[in-house]
Amino acid sequence: MSSGTVGAAMSSSLSKIRSIAISYGTVVHPTPTTYFQPAHELGCRIINQLWNNWGQDVHGLRQGEVDMYSVNIPLIEGLLSDTGLRICWTTMWRSSYGRLFKHISAEGKLTDSSVKAAGPDSATNAQTTADVPDSQEIGDLLFKWGPDMVDLINPPLTSLPVGSDGWAICKGWVSVTPLRASFGEPEHQGVPHEESLVWKL
Repeated sequence: MSSGTVGAAMSSSLSKIRSIAISYGTVVHPTPTTYFQPAHELGCRIINQLWNNWGQDVHGLRQGEVDMYSVNIPLIEGLLSDTGLRICWTTMWRSSYGRLFKHISAEGKLTDSSVKAAGPDSATNAQTTADVPDSQEIGDLLFKWGPDMVDLINPPLTSLPVGSDGWAICKGWVSVTPLRASFGEPEHQGVPHEESLVWKL
């Protein structure tokens, strides 16, 4: 729900346009530049394969087609091998964030290099420096961007559902996940009776 890449693809899907979101998983810091071209070429081959073999979904917005796909390619050494990376169909891993902001006290200038962002949209290994205003101006309510994403970025393989995109990336595989352009909801069993839908407070 936090991916701008998937969000852009979802916007396209809502306009009934085929869309594919491709993300690179940053694993090695800094990422060797030799990984980029093989990742681009692999991404193009995957797009071509999906476009020419677009899947069916009876609930799709566009004449029963899959609304969109999410593709995750890990930037790892296997991209340079003759066999390349294994590609597999996956489901969406239901992940969540820990704390996103860190409370700090007014102590002048704060430098924190212990929190590292990850992903293609982040500047990795960068220090965060903030000028802290006078404490009498702001009281004790001062926060800085300090996400706690250890469980999101480096989850143990045993905690990931087999067949999910998180599981595939953790194994060094490429994940391809068909998605619907909608916010998810629990499945309902059967056709509900009208009275069962009415709240009684």
